[in-house]
Amino acid sequence: MTNVCAGPFGAFYDVYIERPWLAQAIGRAAWGIDIAPLYRSMAAIAELPDGATVLDVPCGGGVALRALRPGQRVRWLAVDVEPKMLARFAARARRRGLTEQAGALELIAADMRTLPLPDATADVCLAYSGLHMVSEPRAAVAELARCLKPGGALLGATFVAEGSRRQRALLGHGVRSGQNGPLVAAAELRALLEDAGIAELEIAPERGLAIFRGRRAG
Repeated sequence: MTNVCAGPFGAFYDVYIERPWLAQAIGRAAWGIDIAPLYRSMAAIAELPDGATVLDVPCGGGVALRALRPGQRVRWLAVDVEPKMLARFAARARRRGLTEQAGALELIAADMRTLPLPDATADVCLAYSGLHMVSEPRAAVAELARCLKPGGALLGATFVAEGSRRQRALLGHGVRSGQNGPLVAAAELRALLEDAGIAELEIAPERGLAIFRGRRAG
């Protein structure tokens, strides 16, 4: 598994994903989707109490960090298969006040299908733009659920099969080139999450982008 954002595309991605107005324009033009719900779903991060443990996988360049409130004290476990992405994440985290030296940040190079973490590690798990990148999403979902504490929250977003013709063509090319995995339908995504023990599920498919949240059954 690789992260395509570690290459030249990543610099462009980092520029637009940090600017919702630009991401919205590109989302509509390139994918035919409304990306605004993705940013809105991150608001739950600001509600976390101090001392909470966040598992962010794949962390990418750190887009979810934007949701931290000023002075919020959390332990953030940033996981990505690409060291370049971890370096980008670390730079952004430092600007938000999260550092390894203070024990607030841990950078972990790992595949999301085999996370090197104990069971019930995190209070919340973030899975933004990760599940559509792997060829075995069931294994990835099982790992995310395993690492959540009972009652812990799972927040994420992934492309699903109910997308535009343009999206299906772009991601179909990605499957053939090994840049992403095959897309699942929204109903299949729900089944994968439920089978892994995620309850209280809310899944909002928006023309091929599914925003989901739930809790690990206790």
